[in-house]
Amino acid sequence: MDAAPSFLLTLHIATGAVSLVMAALAIAAPKGRRLHRLAGKLYVLSMVVVFATAVSLSLATNDLFLMTVAIFSFYMVVSGYRALYLKQPTASLDLRYRIGALDKGAAQFTMIACSAMATYGGVYWYTEPLAPVLVVLGSVGSLMAFFDLKRFRNPPKDPRAWFFTHMIRMLGGTIASVTAFLVNTGDMLPPLARWLMPTIIGTAAIILWVAYYKRKFSGGAEPETVAEVRLREMPEEDEEDGI
Repeated sequence: MDAAPSFLLTLHIATGAVSLVMAALAIAAPKGRRLHRLAGKLYVLSMVVVFATAVSLSLATNDLFLMTVAIFSFYMVVSGYRALYLKQPTASLDLRYRIGALDKGAAQFTMIACSAMATYGGVYWYTEPLAPVLVVLGSVGSLMAFFDLKRFRNPPKDPRAWFFTHMIRMLGGTIASVTAFLVNTGDMLPPLARWLMPTIIGTAAIILWVAYYKRKFSGGAEPETVAEVRLREMPEEDEEDGI
């Protein structure tokens, strides 16, 4: 292997391991507290490097599956992190807390890229062993981005929508990271199981977790009762973002 791809692979694996550790800390820590916010920020930063190295490696090795997971997982993380800033987008005067070019551009790029990958998987369904992976992840990614674009035009009325967007997207990014880990280390499992098992199990867990919080909210609880929430615009320079 060339020196550059070898270095990129080492960096990719190292930052991928960091992202998994930070994701575990963020999930386990009390929501909105300092440890949760710090672990979440380090998770996002490590996923930036994971995405950049994954794209570079996929281009160098012509690995379409690595590209699919990279785009899918990174959009989940970016949109999940941005949800913290978009709690009240129509009421904010600060551009950081309004839907902007970053949000729309990321969604448009993801929708186009994932649609292309899903189409490729469908066309080569009978000749490409992992075509179902491209179809599943590509379809989910393109639909997610499409509905985000619709949501940007018509923000949800539910003031708690950001809470679920943040939770689902960050957990989804973690699922993608676990998938990548299993694909590279889980040789004892069949290829399709390595690719799809984390998504199936993780999605079921997310559904149960969302249902749990919806029950709490329907009973009169507010996000402030389950997490340390910052809902105001936060104009002060020293105010930290976070749940």
